[in-house]
Amino acid sequence: MSSPLQIGILAEARYLVQNQPTGLINELNAQGHAVRVMDPQQAFYRMGDDQWFAGLDVIVGRGRSWALLGLLNWAERGGCLTINRQAAISAVHNKAQMSMALAGSGLPIPETYFATIEQLAKEIPAENYPIILKPIFGDNSRGLLVVNSAAELAAIDWPEPVALAQRYFKTDGYDLKLYGIGDQIWAVRKVSPFNATADMDKAKEGLAEITPELTELGRSCGELFGLDLFGVDCIETETGTLIIEINDYPNYTNVPAANERLAEYVVRQTEKRK
Repeated sequence: MSSPLQIGILAEARYLVQNQPTGLINELNAQGHAVRVMDPQQAFYRMGDDQWFAGLDVIVGRGRSWALLGLLNWAERGGCLTINRQAAISAVHNKAQMSMALAGSGLPIPETYFATIEQLAKEIPAENYPIILKPIFGDNSRGLLVVNSAAELAAIDWPEPVALAQRYFKTDGYDLKLYGIGDQIWAVRKVSPFNATADMDKAKEGLAEITPELTELGRSCGELFGLDLFGVDCIETETGTLIIEINDYPNYTNVPAANERLAEYVVRQTEKRK
């Protein structure tokens, strides 16, 4: 094994009780690396004082808070390697920016609209209902709302000045998740938060076959946003696989040996930089 690395894990407290980054931390410790866990919202920082990341070979970020994004940018300006980079996380945190990039790239997404609630209610064709209404900033399915008609949409008291509206597709109760670590891609079927039914075939949940087409789709999403660690939420429709959204550094549920693969990637990328 190569010399031990000094690795910072910058993670919001809510994630430290989840599979990630806890699994990565445990694996890095087991390999003999020095791991420093930092909560971006539980520390004091003086502008211009870089001591908080001094000596670190790399910082792995898990979260999307303004504090975390600001600190990642600070560390990058100071020459520290970060995984994921602040700009990549920000690009998928902002769902409007993410959807615009996906549409502009030609990658397959459902019909998606961006406007005020009033304009959305006026302009979305009736045949494209139901839709899912999404906040611009949000994660873990928070704030999502299925809307069945223009009248229903117009009556909604939306807390933000604008929203995303995306065409809703009925599925077999499962969503398809593509997990990426660098250019390695895995496919996993997960119960949908909107389409689950009592008579679903539970045997379909878990690791799924990864085809060349899905591999290419996952890699294209990672490359588009410059993400090292990411998940792509998809649905399978009669016309093919559609991308719903992309998330930075997911939990990698059902990915074989995920902790070891994550640690290997972080160590490899860091040693390439040294």
